[in-house]
Amino acid sequence: MSPVAVVAILLGLVVLATALGLIWQARNGRISTPSGRRSQDAVNLPEVARGEKATLLQFSTEVCAPCVPTRRVLGQIADSTDGVSHVDLDLTHRPDIAAQFNVLQTPTTLILDRAGIIRARIGGAPRQADVRAALADILAAA
Repeated sequence: MSPVAVVAILLGLVVLATALGLIWQARNGRISTPSGRRSQDAVNLPEVARGEKATLLQFSTEVCAPCVPTRRVLGQIADSTDGVSHVDLDLTHRPDIAAQFNVLQTPTTLILDRAGIIRARIGGAPRQADVRAALADILAAA
């Protein structure tokens, strides 16, 4: 193989890796609103003590570095908002729950309304302002 072809292949791989990294970074930590039937699924897990108005359901693992600050942020939001609870489920020993909710990364946060219906999903560490905005929409509808 010629040196020019090798350099072209390496440059192509660098460009591809950079593009994929930028796409991942843009989507990480952003709120998505489930559509279709999945958005209507109620979360009925015995481990989840739902809040009166809304629940912040965080999926974590034992070795997740961003889970600790996420736990702190979601806990502060729940403590400062009436009727909102924060539940942190460790998926380390519960792969069935990870499969049920299609959790591919930790932390993953589901924002549930009072009935336990999934209203928003965040993959990665959430931004406090985004969580508060999603909660405001849910609480306004309640």
